[in-house]
Amino acid sequence: MMLELSKKNGLDDTDEVTGEFLSIDGERFYAIHNVDKMAPFFISVISSHDHWLFISSTGGLTAGRVSPDTALFPYITVDRVHECASHTGSKSILRVNVKGEQRLWEPFNGEHAGRYEVSRNVYKNLLGSKICFEEINHDLQLLFRYSWATSDRFGFVRQCELQNFGGQSISVDLLDGLQNILPAGTPITAQTNASNLVDAYKWTELDEQTGLATYSLYSGISDRAEPSESLRANTVFCLGLEAHKTLLSSKQISRFRAGKELEREFHRRGIRGAY
Repeated sequence: MMLELSKKNGLDDTDEVTGEFLSIDGERFYAIHNVDKMAPFFISVISSHDHWLFISSTGGLTAGRVSPDTALFPYITVDRVHECASHTGSKSILRVNVKGEQRLWEPFNGEHAGRYEVSRNVYKNLLGSKICFEEINHDLQLLFRYSWATSDRFGFVRQCELQNFGGQSISVDLLDGLQNILPAGTPITAQTNASNLVDAYKWTELDEQTGLATYSLYSGISDRAEPSESLRANTVFCLGLEAHKTLLSSKQISRFRAGKELEREFHRRGIRGAY
């Protein structure tokens, strides 16, 4: 997604909330500039197939295919969607090295308000099938943007972009991906009434050759003394930048923030899945 940087999309460093129609790669979008100055609001992303996705202006979301029983991210109420951005859905952390100094930047992290001068914008296409979140860091002169769209073949597609609009050369260590990915076969009743029990059944594996991660239950959730197989899995993979290391949980996020070395994760059991 290419969008020309201008005063209209936040580079004028203003706090005024504005909206406008604009074209991105020949497609019409409606933009809300400085969206973080508004109260959180709920947004739906439509699909011509069986996808459903509801997302907050904070970045928290719930999504899946067909019904809540086949959710990819937990099916929760709107108030919890507004509050879940820190642990569900997109997560991006950048260690930016500028002239030998390392700066930590976490786009869309509301808890870091005041650390940098930033502008946050949201774009949604006129069809309602794609939504884009953008944060411009005026201090580091960087722009980070990610979008959500749907595909009948691939499911949900998240696309990210990082731009350096300053004149200086920088290097970036990037941790980017998804958190709180549900395994296949998690009924809505278990999600809402026994989420810790669901965590205990979670089984996450990574295929090292392809980078494909599978999220499944090591058995069907049941309190009966009988065999109950779980033969389906949700899957996640990435294209583009070659991943130096792939993580299957959020356990090492604090290590990345601290600048420590990360360890590859090939198998995780009994904890919430990530990628």
